[in-house]
Amino acid sequence: MRRPLQYHNSPITNLLMLGRPIKKYIVIQLLVVGFIIYVWYQLNGGFIPSFLRPRLPFLKIGPDINALMFFGDAEDDGSKIWWARQVNSRDKLNEALIGPAHMVEGDVILRGQGTKVHTLVPVMGKPPSTDSDITFDEWITTLKSGSKGIKIDFSTIDSVEITLQKLKNVNEKSTLKFPVWLHADVLRGPLGGKPTVDATRFFRTMKRLFPRCTLSLGWTTGIHTDLSQSGYTWDMVMDMYDLIQKWDVGDQPIVFQARLSLIHNSVPQLKWLTDVISHSALMIWHADGDMPNYENLMYVSYRFPPNELFFDLDHNDLQGHLKKYRHFSKEKVSPLVTKRDLVMFHPGAWLKMGFYMEKNSILGSTEALVLNSPIVYVASKSMYKPTPMIKLNGRVLFLDRKNYTIEPRRTGLNIYIRPTVYKSFEEIVGIRCFLGADGEVLITGSNLKVKDFTKSAKITPSSVRCFRFSIKDSVNEIIFQVNVLHGCESLESVNQDEEVHLELRVAIPPELGASEHPFILRLEDNRRTAVIDELNIKHV
Repeated sequence: MRRPLQYHNSPITNLLMLGRPIKKYIVIQLLVVGFIIYVWYQLNGGFIPSFLRPRLPFLKIGPDINALMFFGDAEDDGSKIWWARQVNSRDKLNEALIGPAHMVEGDVILRGQGTKVHTLVPVMGKPPSTDSDITFDEWITTLKSGSKGIKIDFSTIDSVEITLQKLKNVNEKSTLKFPVWLHADVLRGPLGGKPTVDATRFFRTMKRLFPRCTLSLGWTTGIHTDLSQSGYTWDMVMDMYDLIQKWDVGDQPIVFQARLSLIHNSVPQLKWLTDVISHSALMIWHADGDMPNYENLMYVSYRFPPNELFFDLDHNDLQGHLKKYRHFSKEKVSPLVTKRDLVMFHPGAWLKMGFYMEKNSILGSTEALVLNSPIVYVASKSMYKPTPMIKLNGRVLFLDRKNYTIEPRRTGLNIYIRPTVYKSFEEIVGIRCFLGADGEVLITGSNLKVKDFTKSAKITPSSVRCFRFSIKDSVNEIIFQVNVLHGCESLESVNQDEEVHLELRVAIPPELGASEHPFILRLEDNRRTAVIDELNIKHV
């Protein structure tokens, strides 16, 4: 008689035990596959090999393709894109065709422009030149079947429409399957003159005739013997931001162009601009005759990721320095740059509150927080109990972008301490610390039942209306310190003052609670734009 099977464990237990090696096998297989994918990605600079990218139709390769996607050998690093500059003659074009450059840049003018024999024939040249040995038709015909990208630089508005019409015709006959950049300096920049390309005509013509492109935008610039205080200001980058919003081109690839010699005081502004404009990057160019500034080169390399930064240097020493130290730039920057790291703004630590339809009213980046409207505000994600060990620090620059008169005790920044009600921006309940654009400093209650809870003082603002502030809620009193700064945009302004210019101390009424609350920042009115950086909450 056959004996029944004997189980040392139940059938279910045996099945579970059998499943353990299977799970282990699956995990090992997944790890192996993940490692293979990682190696493949690193070797090819992406999931698709570089030699296949221009040939795959599903990628929809056209003139608006990202240069780093098209040129796989650049390995997603803009510093590895090489440029042939000012290719405005037949000889230079022939050199560019056989040379190592990925992108070919040419300037377009109208033949005879500015003379009595002015024509409507676009030729390759840059003012003060008025003619060339090669027309734009010949230039683009030579390049249209190649594998190099092109950048067309417009120095005058008269050449834009007819050139883009010709470019459109070429693209319709045989789709351009390489990057096409269209560049113009559309705003006045540091030490620069009035732009020769009208922004309205340029954007309107580009959108009508050739919208599928990488839009390259810059500011006019000049030179001076002392550039220590020069740079691309917050007003300049905000003017550019406003242009992008006005013409609704934020969804296409955009590259902002900045001059290397003017970078020292400009990195926070330019980084903010690329952070708040999607699909954007920065191009650093070196002008003939400019001194090679290696520290500026490392500063911008340190702040921008490789896939958001291009270089058009045409200077062997600069190019060699960039190649050697691009990924070790922290070792080569000024100590002031690393000092600023300690007070960098962290947008992830703050919440936007208020009317969310006001999408441009709060614009945050690791470089700064920009407040444009009083109907939205930011609150710290973390809650804090009153203690002498915690201090809120920050710096604010008030920009007059609407040409409104300052209203006393209203035009400025509110910082709320111990808020208990704050879902409605009109009814924030707490302690209000106010810093006015005119230098008014105030501590008072906000919608509190407590009476006689106000103290104020006034400090003379500088012409730039920039202030550094700190607030400490030490349980029994609020300590509000303010310093006036005579410069807010230079790299050197990161240095802290040794003395406090103004200090307000206010005793806290005992009936106010001391439970955990966030910090809140909000404009009181819309007469100024507030650029807030160095905003951090630190234990002291």
